[in-house]
Amino acid sequence: MIKDTLPDKLVERLGDEHIAIFLFHGVIKKQIHPVRNYTCKHIESELFARCVQRLNAEGTSLTMDQVLQYTQNKSVIPKNAFAITFDDGFENNLSIAAPILYAENVSATIYITTSFVDNNCMSWIDLIEHAVEVTTLKNYQAHWSNINFDLSTTEKRIDFLKEVRRYAKGSSVCSPIQFADLLCHELGVEKAPESLDPLDKKLTWEQIRSMNYNDLISFGGHSHTHPILSYLSEHELRREVSISLDLLKTKGHIAPTHYSYPEGQEYCYSDQVISVLKENGVECCPTAIDGVNTTSVDPFHLKRILVA
Repeated sequence: MIKDTLPDKLVERLGDEHIAIFLFHGVIKKQIHPVRNYTCKHIESELFARCVQRLNAEGTSLTMDQVLQYTQNKSVIPKNAFAITFDDGFENNLSIAAPILYAENVSATIYITTSFVDNNCMSWIDLIEHAVEVTTLKNYQAHWSNINFDLSTTEKRIDFLKEVRRYAKGSSVCSPIQFADLLCHELGVEKAPESLDPLDKKLTWEQIRSMNYNDLISFGGHSHTHPILSYLSEHELRREVSISLDLLKTKGHIAPTHYSYPEGQEYCYSDQVISVLKENGVECCPTAIDGVNTTSVDPFHLKRILVA
């Protein structure tokens, strides 16, 4: 979405007979990295503020609890209903995004990847983006491809990252975490145990507990280590879900009602995944498949509109 037209594009997704759920990840003051965040996963605060202001002026903000109620009760949806969500649990959701939401009295749900919060660790793709940005290599022979990648310019490094995403997210035999470790090693970049960069820093459990008592902010699960859930064995799946929900309960005082699928595309979840989530008390789990929602939708198949 083009920066100058993003608020208009979001408002265009509103309607009288459906709910638009917007998917964000992070909000930063200013983009300063030449390679990292090339996807605009973290959008600048000024743009986020304009988006929230436009949506609030022309729509009706809902919590995900309310979205769930509308789908369960099949009741009439408010005009131009929308919900704002964030995935992963970045600290900038609190320090930068939350004050903007508070000023407009707009609610949001943050889906937490519990290992990220527990250890303030970087996701596999953030580790790779960092390594690709800082490596001194000008060429890289990929261990997973016959291609020798040109890394001599910023544009070439971004092209390489696009190929990395395609490979790692599309392969059921690729472990993204192990893949990131090996790639960082091959690029000659030491893996950082944690980062305080605004693109990486995660919420703390103390912050989550504090925010959880705010009527405008709610939380849900987003796995423990952010794997594609449908690729896991049944044992791995049950462990991944139970650990995340146990940590949310014990450290965040968060009920298991809400969850979101990591990556969230159609191949990323399954009937088995939904069954395990339901067994653990989850009632609502939106995807990242683009679209809007009527009250006839199953709350485990809710669509979202990827913004950042």
